[in-house]
Amino acid sequence: MSEPYDKGQSPGQEHTGWLGMALEMLKDVSVVIHASVIQVRGSAPRAVGANMLITADNIWDTIGGGALEFEVMQQARSDIDMIHVSQVAWHRRVMDIALGPDMGQCCGGHVRVLIEAFTIADTPILRVLAASDQPLLHPLASGQPLALADSELGDKGAMITADKTGFILPQRPYQRPLFIYGAGHVGRALVPVIDGLGFDVYWVDIAPDRFPAVVPKGVSDVIAIDPTLIAAHAPIDAFHLVITHSHALDQAICHTVLAGEGFARLGLIGSKTKNARFRSRLGKAGITDDVLARLTCPIGIELVTGKQPARVAISIAAQLAIWQQELDNEGEIS
Repeated sequence: MSEPYDKGQSPGQEHTGWLGMALEMLKDVSVVIHASVIQVRGSAPRAVGANMLITADNIWDTIGGGALEFEVMQQARSDIDMIHVSQVAWHRRVMDIALGPDMGQCCGGHVRVLIEAFTIADTPILRVLAASDQPLLHPLASGQPLALADSELGDKGAMITADKTGFILPQRPYQRPLFIYGAGHVGRALVPVIDGLGFDVYWVDIAPDRFPAVVPKGVSDVIAIDPTLIAAHAPIDAFHLVITHSHALDQAICHTVLAGEGFARLGLIGSKTKNARFRSRLGKAGITDDVLARLTCPIGIELVTGKQPARVAISIAAQLAIWQQELDNEGEIS
């Protein structure tokens, strides 16, 4: 299998849209294939909207599945060879794949994958569309260029159009805001571990010298003398992780989040004793029992034990992944 397009960047490391990456790849090659999962029935490696870019020598991102992805890559590269010869404009085709019989995989589901080619000649249109940062309509038939989607996606990550002739896909996947308060040992161990989980990360602390010399790419370091001001203005779909150097600051941030207009999840580092003490204090400060029930402390999964920062970070990262899965299953974000 070929190496990823940018060896220094994992697919989730930076909030890069697939179209922006396709334009970058077209600086070095004449054809880029975009492969998107447009329909799933039964069990499959990835959901509708999973996509990847393929050139003759490289790939970016993944549609998962091992054998499925390898077959899509082979088909895509045969299309690249064909386009070099025939110069087809806006080439597209849909692969229908039964994962069991066709791929020898145990998933047993069925997927449809849209294969579409972008060439150097398409770059003027692609640049205009990329500048909009809006969801795009991908016709399923060849010959028609990409266009801005007329209909809103709503809470769907991607979808087939009502007339079944096109596929609507956002240029950038949804990334849930994640606010991490505290750049100490645990924070420094955690931030690299969650790379690739699909978060828009805001790392908050009170002074610049509390952060490492190099903050990981794609992470926003936020210096705030009073981090509660940041917590008070966070979007209601955000996750909050409170792991500061100060119990008083931890409590102030938790109170701000719990008393605010809404949040998705709130996790606090600590012991069972700290948990009981904070719940008592927050209750006396006016936080009701039903809201307090949404505070997770200690944050992390019980199966990962040990107090070394690396183990604590792995435990917290696992908890974040569980929270993401819970909300995905509830249908909040596709």
